[in-house]
Amino acid sequence: MKKILLFLLMGVLSSFALHAQTGNVSGKVRNSVDRNYLSQVKVEVLGTSLSTYTDAEGNFLISEVPQGKHLLEFILQDFKSVSMAVNVVAGSTIDLKVVELVPSALSQSLKDFDFSSLTDEELDDEGSKENISGLLASSKDVFVSNAGYVFSQLRFKTRGYSTDNTSIRMNGMLMNDMENGRGYWYKWGGLNDATRNQEIYYGLGSNDFGFGGVGGTTNINTSAKDQRVGTKLVYSRSNKSYANRVMATHSTGLMENGWAFTVSGSRRWGDEGYVDATFYDAYSYFLSAYKQLNDNHSLNFTVFAAPSERGKGGASTQEVYDLVGDNYYNPYWGYQNGDKRNSRVGKSHQPVFMLNHDWKINEKSNLKTGVSYTFGRNGSTRLGWFNAPDPRPDYYNKLPSNSANPEEVARLWKTDPKVRHIDWDRMYQVNSNDPNAQYYVEENRYDAEQLMANTTYTKEINNNWNLTAGLDYTYYIGSRFNVMDDLLGAEYLLDYDKYAPTSMRDNDLNNPDRKVKEGDTFGFDYDIHLRKAGFFAQTDFVYNQWEGYIGAEVSQTKMWREGNMRKAIFADQSYGESSKKDFTNFGVKGGLTYKLNGRNYFTANAAYQTRAPFLRNAFESARTRNKWVDNLEEEKIMSFDAGYQLRSPFVKASIKGFYTRFEDQTQVRNYFTSNFQNGQSAFVNAILTGIDKEHMGVEVGVEAKLTPTLTAIFAASKGQYIYDSRPEMKEVAVDIDLESETNTVYAKNFYVPGTPQTAATVGLKYSSPKYWWAGINANYYDDTYLDFHPARRTSKAVEGLTPGSDDWNTTINQRQLDEAFTLDLNIGKSWKINDYYISLNASVNNVLDDTDITTGGYEQSRSSVDSDRNFGDKLYYYYGRTYFVNLSVRF
Repeated sequence: MKKILLFLLMGVLSSFALHAQTGNVSGKVRNSVDRNYLSQVKVEVLGTSLSTYTDAEGNFLISEVPQGKHLLEFILQDFKSVSMAVNVVAGSTIDLKVVELVPSALSQSLKDFDFSSLTDEELDDEGSKENISGLLASSKDVFVSNAGYVFSQLRFKTRGYSTDNTSIRMNGMLMNDMENGRGYWYKWGGLNDATRNQEIYYGLGSNDFGFGGVGGTTNINTSAKDQRVGTKLVYSRSNKSYANRVMATHSTGLMENGWAFTVSGSRRWGDEGYVDATFYDAYSYFLSAYKQLNDNHSLNFTVFAAPSERGKGGASTQEVYDLVGDNYYNPYWGYQNGDKRNSRVGKSHQPVFMLNHDWKINEKSNLKTGVSYTFGRNGSTRLGWFNAPDPRPDYYNKLPSNSANPEEVARLWKTDPKVRHIDWDRMYQVNSNDPNAQYYVEENRYDAEQLMANTTYTKEINNNWNLTAGLDYTYYIGSRFNVMDDLLGAEYLLDYDKYAPTSMRDNDLNNPDRKVKEGDTFGFDYDIHLRKAGFFAQTDFVYNQWEGYIGAEVSQTKMWREGNMRKAIFADQSYGESSKKDFTNFGVKGGLTYKLNGRNYFTANAAYQTRAPFLRNAFESARTRNKWVDNLEEEKIMSFDAGYQLRSPFVKASIKGFYTRFEDQTQVRNYFTSNFQNGQSAFVNAILTGIDKEHMGVEVGVEAKLTPTLTAIFAASKGQYIYDSRPEMKEVAVDIDLESETNTVYAKNFYVPGTPQTAATVGLKYSSPKYWWAGINANYYDDTYLDFHPARRTSKAVEGLTPGSDDWNTTINQRQLDEAFTLDLNIGKSWKINDYYISLNASVNNVLDDTDITTGGYEQSRSSVDSDRNFGDKLYYYYGRTYFVNLSVRF
């Protein structure tokens, strides 16, 4: 501590001593490609606390720079940083004239890449989507900027975190889902140019918008005043999720009357993606209007949405993939009247409205306030059936491994489309015999309505200290209900619960024996309510050799359920409002950066926070009743990281170690089991409490300029993300009034699934003075583990098994997926023809076309140990060779 205080004192005294012997540095910064001057470029005198930003004309001036030799760094998102040596003479101003920044080839390609064109398992509304935070490759962090996009191709999660640990904001307003905390970028898919202005804070650290998560914070600025002036038209072609994309964006910039406008729109479409029957049809629209009211006040209004409809793909077992000779087999579709029809169709349209006010109180204080309103629909269809055989083609009873005549079944799978795909014609035929549907298509809806308010105050206390403080309020209602999408030729469906006893089968006693028609709500209907208010404060300091921050937050969350149906079997628990639960949470964090000199930096950060359980994990069976999870607890998170950064003109490097511990997590998982109570079949919710996890590892990033045009990059992450407790689990039947005893899940030291825990990439990037570029990356992934089923890790699951036997090992071990190697290429070229700027870029992923790379999956709820049936793991495979080609014209 004495050494730290001594360093601080030396830094302060040095700044006073040099004050009288200073000079100034000025200049202009522009884009090397189109020669446009650049605003908001950070110009920093390395090794000091001095920095500034360029104005709208690209001008900058740094005053009172100590005399002597210094290294200036010019930083702007999507551009390569430039370092420049200067020798400041006391009493004079050095004019650097014009400094040019070269657009980053990778970042330029990424800004045209559509983050919503990911694989189906990544985009499934109830699935992962986790890796999307890893796409933030514009971060200043050397590791993230070089690994973020590359690693995300195989569902890599930075530090093993899910996106509920990363805050995504837009104009300061939190955009994470209120029910599960995740960040969903599909809500503004196709609006790449309108949402390109991003401030990214990776990992622990300070930020200007809130306390943030342990994974970091991203803020998207949609102000029309800050958008690039002009018009941009884009056409893209791909073979991944869609075939075609068109985008158009126009920005006026700030006009003499104080107004600025930006409009943007796009369409993405394709009859079929890389996987069979995965059609895609999406639009997006965006409007931002800015008004400078006077010198101190301005308003900005934004509205946007990305309505979409798409066919989904699903996982299956290796047995099925081998039968059809295709690791991308999709069990969700079949032929109807000769056309492909997908049973799983996702539909979404959730407009967002925002109004932001900026008040410049004085030269050193600012208050930003915003309100936002979101509403709309989000849902996905699926097959339903009542008193009829399971129509899914890959149902275990329909496979050779569970047949008395496996050779014949295998032959039919290979030769008869009605066997290996959904048989729509048969379902229509069955329904023609009875007005009450036996087969139908239902849509599970996840609609939401949300009102938010936010205000943030910033104050420059002096040249070294800043203060940031803010308030957030959220009013949220999530509506969950089932809608009849298609009766498949039947007249109606009686609204009965197929799992409940006959005497208690009505789903809604308020409307007994109801005949459901297409468009009607049935099955379940409830709302989830959440009210949350939070306050945060943070102070930052910057001295010549030390930087640091201290921050804190406190929040209050209230939540409850409101049932809109009185379910017969839970007549007293399903209808009306539940009791309300309140959670008071807090967080503290702090960090230090020691600047040995202008090129060598040492950092350390620490944080501790608690957070309320997510709504999705708060009720035992939210679909059917108001009962809370027993002993529902808040989650505790403790996190540290420390590292070293090198920032020189030719080499940028970073190495960072991290440790994060999550305690008292709660998780509700649902599945069907044929061995619930006394061999009874039931659809159950497994409630796991007391889940602890440890995430630790190291990240390395290196970017070395071999020549003025050739750069070598290396990025690697080695982690260990494990369960560090033995959770308690209770199974609760969804549709009957039964529950199991509480069992211990022996999951300690199991690995957190769904992400490579080892990843590395080596690449070369060439940037020609003639405005073309090319890059190649060789990537390695390992230590990816399958999502394990908790019921198979209880003492009951191994009763009667011989330790060390195949059945024993299958039951207690977690499956590790094979290591993987991939190769990626990207290339691009830009031209200036009069006032038109043309850019053409292309990327190819998995150049070697390896179609045997497993990216993830999960164990089925039923185990081969429970019966003489074979239940293989459900697996996802990385797409083979895919491409993305983008042509843009800007004027």
